[in-house]
Amino acid sequence: EQHAGPSYVFPDVVPPSPEVRVERSDRSVRDALRGANPGNWEPVEWDELLDGQLGPWTMVLDGDRAVSLCHTPRPFTPRAAECGVWTQPGARGRGYAAATAAVWADLLRPTGRVLFYSTDADNRSSQRVAERLRLRPIGWTWRLRAPDPEPQAVHPLSALRRR
Repeated sequence: EQHAGPSYVFPDVVPPSPEVRVERSDRSVRDALRGANPGNWEPVEWDELLDGQLGPWTMVLDGDRAVSLCHTPRPFTPRAAECGVWTQPGARGRGYAAATAAVWADLLRPTGRVLFYSTDADNRSSQRVAERLRLRPIGWTWRLRAPDPEPQAVHPLSALRRR
């Protein structure tokens, strides 16, 4: 199995995003967000995300549901972190992905880590997010691995992976 696509690094300053309220893992009332799971996270995994066990996150809500989420999809190191962005199909094209990614970068910038954004070659929407944020292209990422006979679409730090 292989995936490839462009990788970017966040600049020191990210252009402002549209006026969108973005919840942050360091400032949100987490218990109020327990029911905001958009439906594509396992309940245990969602609780782990909100509790900070899966790294920093930012999200846009529409009513009581998350419609866009930027999180740290892989363990970050003392020197670097990468973000992953997801937006509900019906909420795309409104600037939510760029807003969540910009706030995620602001959240992590004080740590001094190099902040990355990567996407797949065929994900033009995600590449437009990188353009909107004026992220600097740094190369191409290739991910090669043997097919998983029982793939788990959960965060690599989730307790669900350790079962």
